[in-house]
Amino acid sequence: MPLVKQFVIPDYLYGKSIAILGYSREGREYAKLLRDHDISVVIGLRPVDDLWSDADGDGFQVKNLWDAVESADIIQVW
Repeated sequence: MPLVKQFVIPDYLYGKSIAILGYSREGREYAKLLRDHDISVVIGLRPVDDLWSDADGDGFQVKNLWDAVESADIIQVW
């Protein structure tokens, strides 16, 4: 079952910036769900990661892991 149908966004996430570290299928779906609910999302990846262009192509701000963590209120690892 897709993550989107299972996940209810907790109220405390609204107004926060979330760094998603990794861009697996689940991480990608989670990031899109958050963005669709107007929650600020940054994707953290290693600069050599092939998924960097995927996340960028999906319209996400992509940063290296350390910069993503520093810029966020909440960190989620996928």
